[in-house]
Order: sequence, then structure tokens, then C-alpha cells
Amino acid sequence: MRPSSRLQATLTVVTALLSASVLALPASRPGPALEAVQACVSKSPGAACELSQHARSLVGTCEAHEGEALSCRPAPPPRPLSRKQTPEE
Repeated sequence: MRPSSRLQATLTVVTALLSASVLALPASRPGPALEAVQACVSKSPGAACELSQHARSLVGTCEAHEGEALSCRPAPPPRPLSRKQTPEE
């Protein structure tokens, strides 16, 4: 085998191995915000928590998902009232 052919074969194998390893990596996604983690430092999963975010206070629950740190997950916003419903007074 000629030196240039050997080099080309080596580069082909290295490229294939690198491509396979990159494809095997899980899709990265950002973890919870530092403020959310700090809100649950001394709490257990399922505990109520409060978080200040974007100049407003949010109430939530301490939760951890797939290897993430325990963090405050805000409760979902209330559903809007339908036209048939009226607010209770």
C-alpha cells in the first residue's frame, strides 16, 4: 500500500469513528437556572418553593428530572376562563 493510500485510509477510519461518536451523544439541553436550584437547596422533592424571575414571584414545586439538580419548577399558569364561565365573586 502506498503511503498516500495508507494516510487516506487512516483519515477515513478516524473520520468514521468521530462521526459515530458525535452521533451517539445525547442532544444537549440547558439545565435549570441557578435561581431555581437555589430555591430548593434545603428542600426535598415535592416541597413547595418560591422563585423570583423576570421581576415577578413564582410559586412552584421542587423537582428533578433525568439527572438534573433539584430545582423549583413553576406551576403552570391558570387556564383562561371560557365564555360560559364567570369568575366567582
